[in-house]
Amino acid sequence: MIAAEPRSFQIPLIEFVESDDLYLQQQEDVLWFSVLRDFDWRSFRPLAARYYEALWQFNVRQAQMAQERDVTQPANPETKSVATLRLLFERATMCEDTPALYELPASAPPQIQVNPQQLRPGTPPPRLAGRTPKCFFALLAAFLGVMFRGRPAEPEIVNAELRDNPSFSRACGFTLPQPGRYCYTDVPSLRKLQQFDQIMTEAGLWSEAKIHQVRQNFQTGRIHAEPTLVHDTTHYPAYSSMRTVEVPPSAPSAVPAEPESTAVPTVDHPAESPADTPKKKEKLKKAEKTRRKSHPKTTKHCRCEDRQHCPHPWVNADGGAGTVVKSTGKMYWAHKASTLCFPGQQVLLDAVAMNDAASHDSQSLVPHLNGLFQAYPDLKPAVHRVLDDGAADDPTLKATVQLDLGIELCAPINPRNRKPIRDELPRGMDHVTPTGTPVCRAGYPLDFVGCRHDTNRFLFRAPEDAQGVPVCQACLLRTECYRGADGARQITVPFERLPWIDPKFPQLSRRFAHAMAHRTAIERLHKLMKYDYGDEQLTKRGNAAFQARLDKTVLAMHVMLAQG
Repeated sequence: MIAAEPRSFQIPLIEFVESDDLYLQQQEDVLWFSVLRDFDWRSFRPLAARYYEALWQFNVRQAQMAQERDVTQPANPETKSVATLRLLFERATMCEDTPALYELPASAPPQIQVNPQQLRPGTPPPRLAGRTPKCFFALLAAFLGVMFRGRPAEPEIVNAELRDNPSFSRACGFTLPQPGRYCYTDVPSLRKLQQFDQIMTEAGLWSEAKIHQVRQNFQTGRIHAEPTLVHDTTHYPAYSSMRTVEVPPSAPSAVPAEPESTAVPTVDHPAESPADTPKKKEKLKKAEKTRRKSHPKTTKHCRCEDRQHCPHPWVNADGGAGTVVKSTGKMYWAHKASTLCFPGQQVLLDAVAMNDAASHDSQSLVPHLNGLFQAYPDLKPAVHRVLDDGAADDPTLKATVQLDLGIELCAPINPRNRKPIRDELPRGMDHVTPTGTPVCRAGYPLDFVGCRHDTNRFLFRAPEDAQGVPVCQACLLRTECYRGADGARQITVPFERLPWIDPKFPQLSRRFAHAMAHRTAIERLHKLMKYDYGDEQLTKRGNAAFQARLDKTVLAMHVMLAQG
């Protein structure tokens, strides 16, 4: 084991300040400059030590890979078509053992140890050989500063900002390069920025930085625990193209059907016999449709000339990408993220990539809550309710959240394929909508009044017009429905006829609507994530890069909150 102890340092006695830096410091609307100047780098010392340890391992691994390229290895016997089916059945929508949320891979134990207390901006640990590494604090500030300015923290964009804006470079902690001279404090090259982002992503350091900053905001009182959480999903268009794969007939019947796509399938369709009847053709077409699934391309992460026979394994070109269905005829080839926030303070707590964007939104709720409480244990006793959209309206899911976590799950009624109720209704009623609202023969939907728990019945009443008069008073069908002299028609419906409505907290009540009104906070946070701290256009492929993008966004939002 090697212990890297940095040299002693001297606090500079003279500090040179540029005139344009003074100008930016006086501008109240230039937030990024003051946030970078006041950045609390001391709390990130342990993370900096982890980065330098991972940098050492990265360089060692690169040297080993260079040596392995010179050694002849046996060819990979797996064909591309076989690998495509293998990767297809490893997806979360095809394999029950695959977790719904992306999990960071376990990092290898460090080969060196760096003392965090000896690290500071401009003072990286010494190397036994080679050039002095770039400062971690300056690199971290550069990536965060780009997001503070409304652009995604990708190496190409960070490099352009550092090269084109000297004030931004100085605020991050870099010096301007001089021709013919190398200095580890100079603005890094694009390759160094790409290397930094790759190491932070592979070692899971972006996630560690995010969790560290959120915990610090809890400890300093910048945010406080709320009894209600809001959960939702959002998607980012994938930086790849899709193909359609034919699912073998022996595949499990639980494979979700997907809409037809214009992409070229990997297996040709069998020709139809002219003797088939129209009904048989329709059945064959429907069966064929259920056996098609969108899938990323199959490729290899190598530059070998003969990829069909090289030793490297076949992988998904964009693991995690899938077809995200928003509504009928509205679909996206994208990555999907699960998000949690506090609605009162409108603070985003966490965002995690889903292993398969085609997975149902409700599958991410339970594992995401478990991951959140594992990262922040103090939140579990404080949270009593979680709000979600109609995708989470499932009795089994609600019971699981209540029994395993002790949290009440509130979601609006999702009628799905439920049909209106038209039989055995009270006098004057035409039908009951799939959500549970009675509608009279005149076309007026009745208002929910409450529950009679002594008789186990829901109580509904006719609405009032704009003048506050019950609509029954001027209704042409009044004689067939309401027999009173004044007031409005009231009906009761047994609980067992509307089992999807919770009598303890009815989804049709005003109390429920008032609680669900806080759910819109997460929509505003999605806008901040995808447009104010960057954009929704991904420039990398795979869930690891997508998770890094999410971690950077949450980290930048909480650093800005801590400095605000």
